[in-house]
Amino acid sequence: MTDEPKIFIDEDWKAQVEREKAQAATMKPEAAPETVTEVDPNEGAMPEASMDTLVASLATQAMLALGLIASRGQEQVVIDLDSAKYAIDMLRLLRDKTKGNLTPKEEGALLQAVAEMEEVYVLRMQQYQEHALQQAGIDPRQLKSK
Repeated sequence: MTDEPKIFIDEDWKAQVEREKAQAATMKPEAAPETVTEVDPNEGAMPEASMDTLVASLATQAMLALGLIASRGQEQVVIDLDSAKYAIDMLRLLRDKTKGNLTPKEEGALLQAVAEMEEVYVLRMQQYQEHALQQAGIDPRQLKSK
């Protein structure tokens, strides 16, 4: 008895592919789309990889999660504080790990992005807490006056 693996060839899928090819070849030209749209090869092209692009990407993720901008095709913004915190933490990590290795412009953009996202995060967290208090039947304004 040999330990050679047995090779099983499923001929059914090959036959199915051949039938589909034959069917496609016999289709009438009228079945093809009437208009052909040309696609601009530069449309949707990825930006050049740079520190500015990385910072902008992480800041955009934070802005989406904080509800500052809506996702493409969405009518409503969705606030996801956990995702926002993660994106801000990534910006902080980048700030800490690249300290002393950035140009003044890069460092300025990174520091500004971190500060702005932290500020909006704090405001969103306050809004969330006030909303939670209101849902519990507590007026947040009464708590502040004490």
